[in-house]
Amino acid sequence: MSKDAQLVVWPSTIVGKDKAEEFESFFKEQGFEVKYETEYETLPDEGQPDTGGRNDVLFRIDTESIGKFAIWRLQHGMRWWEDYLDNGSDKIVPVEILNEYKYGWDKETDPDNGRPEAE
Repeated sequence: MSKDAQLVVWPSTIVGKDKAEEFESFFKEQGFEVKYETEYETLPDEGQPDTGGRNDVLFRIDTESIGKFAIWRLQHGMRWWEDYLDNGSDKIVPVEILNEYKYGWDKETDPDNGRPEAE
């Protein structure tokens, strides 16, 4: 799958690299082509040291699946990576993850901020 495929975050989810194939198979059964990327533990919110420690999963959704996936994902608490970051979660994502998985929407030239369209 292309690195240009839309990145999705599934908060509060644990998969494990050893279960990545099963994870991808689950989505295939739902009619979506995905590629497991990684997982990370969130950092504490600023000024709230007892927060953080949540496990989030990152995966890519094939561009041809985006239209059908756009609504389906909401029922499961999944978010586009860029929406997740735009809404303040960039402060709780470890810097190594932010460096590896860049913000993919062009805010300057795209009036919709590059958001994938639902069909």
